[in-house]
Parts: sequence; structure tokens; C-alpha cells
Amino acid sequence: MKLREYCDIRITGRNPYPFINALRESPVACGEQCCYGEMFCGRILRRDLKTVQELATVYHMEIQVQPLPSVSGKLRRFRLRFGLIAGLLLGAGLIFYQSNVVETIEIQGANVVDKQTILSILSEEGVQRGTWIREIDMYHCENRLRTSIQEIAWAGIRHTGNRLVVQIAEERQNLPMLHERQPCNIISRYDAQITGVNVRSGQLCHIIGDGVVRGEMLVSGVRTDTYGRSTFLHANAEITGIFKREAELTEYFTETRTVPTGRIFQRRRLRLFGLEIPLTAGKCRFEEVHVTQSATPIYCLGFRLPCEILCETSEEVQLQETVRTEEEARLALHTSIVRYEKFLLSDAEILDRKITYKTDGTSVTADICYRLEGEIGETTDIFLLEQKETRQ
Repeated sequence: MKLREYCDIRITGRNPYPFINALRESPVACGEQCCYGEMFCGRILRRDLKTVQELATVYHMEIQVQPLPSVSGKLRRFRLRFGLIAGLLLGAGLIFYQSNVVETIEIQGANVVDKQTILSILSEEGVQRGTWIREIDMYHCENRLRTSIQEIAWAGIRHTGNRLVVQIAEERQNLPMLHERQPCNIISRYDAQITGVNVRSGQLCHIIGDGVVRGEMLVSGVRTDTYGRSTFLHANAEITGIFKREAELTEYFTETRTVPTGRIFQRRRLRLFGLEIPLTAGKCRFEEVHVTQSATPIYCLGFRLPCEILCETSEEVQLQETVRTEEEARLALHTSIVRYEKFLLSDAEILDRKITYKTDGTSVTADICYRLEGEIGETTDIFLLEQKETRQ
């Protein structure tokens, strides 16, 4: 297929030679000429067709035209379709815009540092989704990250297309020193009865079945030989025992909490190539709201398009004072007890519990006495008392 438009012509009539001579004298470029009796054939450019038709009329000849397929001929058929031309120009503009703005920010190498912290610092420097890539001072942003976050030893920023890649190298965290050679004793944290011992180092002061009070020595870090010489050790042992622990939890009949009113305002925006186009008019006029956001991607023939619908739902809430019955307060108190045991007594085994409820007309109080079994020892520095005395 040729780029320029050509036409095959066939001239018929009595004595075509005057027409042929006039055609040769004209500025028309005619190729592939051939003459068969009273018929003349040739190939001309489409722009010269009008001139050839005028010559054929002057010399009383009949002309037949056969257009040849070409690229310019196919494009000519779309010359009046302004929508297609506008669409092509708009598509080219969107591709150019999409290639020069930040669409996604990818953070690599962040294991200890929070990624949201990095995004917040970049946002303060104007680097976010939709930012013109050529306006980003990457060297300044790299220095800002290093100076703002102590854990970052090196930072580098680059872009591939519309994807901004932030690469960081974190400082090596030195492991905390374990003071396993510091002389210490192990004392009891509770009034308890010992149920198990596992001594790794130190002098055991009590055996299984003995009762101890709070602060009493369980394992001593001081060892004295037969000659009276003392050796200081780091006492290391696991001492378990049965002990009691008390707790008091209260739930009031009158409770003030935030409840929804049922009024909802939704705001939708079309995010297209980094731009956010509002689709909803007006604004939220609620005083106190609970806001939730969601993003719905748009697909075409199974492929995700570079646009999505953002929906921001604002639900009006208000403070409401509710009055509960005693049964409802007891039920809420039971939930608080379960939560207390799950988070604060997870390191011990509950052997028994005694719960006493008290009501004073405005609240329900639960006095709980637990019988637990678990670790009862804690370490104390041997030289702590001597250092205090020296300072005094």
C-alpha cells in the first residue's frame, strides 16, 4: 500500500492521439502508459484527476477512473470526524500527563521505619500522588528523610515512568547488652507458697512447699565457702508459687457514649490520572461525624483502568446518655472481667476466683479475689543498698 493517492485511468474514444499529446504537454505526471487501438491507459496522482477530466471533455473522450488503495486515502475518510481527532488529541494529552505525574509511591527497605512516617514527610515537601515529577527536588527530599528520621542511614529517590521509588537503608540496631554477670538476688513479689523451683545459678533459700512473704529472699547471689570468703553471683532461677491477687472493677448504670443518628452524607470523586474530579455537589454540615473512605477501581474487559471512584461517607454521631439496668451493667462488668484476665493475668494460671458484687444505686462493683499460680520471683541488685548508703 502506497502513501500517496493514485488512480488508474482508461480513456476511450475515436482517435485518442490528440488527447495523448495534450496530456504529455500538461504538467500531469502519468505513468504506466499503454495504448490499445482507441483505448489509452495510465496511472496518475489523485490531485491531477480534475485536469485529466477537463482534457477528456475538450477532446470528446470518455474516461473511467479506478482509485488505488493508499494510506492517505484511508486517512482522508476520517478528515471530517472531529470527535475522533479530538479523542486522539485528548488521549495523547492524557498519556503525556500520566507519564509526568506521580501515580504511586513505592517504599523499599523499610523494616523498622514506619512507611506512613516517610509518606508524611514527603507530603510536607509536596511529594504526593498527582505531583508533577519535574518539580520534585529529589536531592532535598533525600536529605530531609535522613535528617528527620534517625533510623535512616541512607535514602535515595528515583522514578520509573509515573512510579516514584523511595529506597532507604536503615541503621544497624545494636543488640541491648544483657547484664547477666551483674550480681543480684531473687526475692518474692507476692505472699505465696512455692510450688516449683528451677535454679540455674545462686543459693536456694526455700524449697517446694515453703511459704514466703513479699520481699523475702528466694535465691541468694552471695555464696560463702568454709573459709568465710564470699562470692557474688548473678542469681538466675524460675520460682513458681501459688499466690492471691485482688481486683476491683466498676460499671455505672448511666453511660455516655457516641451513637450514630442515622444521617449520612456521601461524597464521591473520580480519581483520573492523579486528578480528583468531584462527582457530588455540596459539603457535609454535620458537627460531629465518623468518616470512612473506600476506593472502587474501574475495570474494562478484565483490565484495570488508571482511574477509580473514591467514596467518602460521613455519618453523623452525637453524645447520648443511656441508662442501663442492673442486669445490663452486670453483663458489661462480666465483659470487663474477661478482658482483665486476658490482658493482665495472661502470665499466670487461674486456679480459683471469688467474685463479690456490690450495688450502691449508681453502679455495680465487682471485688474479685484470684488464686493464681505463676512466676513469683524478681531480681534485685545486691549493691543497690550499699550505693544508697554511700550517697547518704
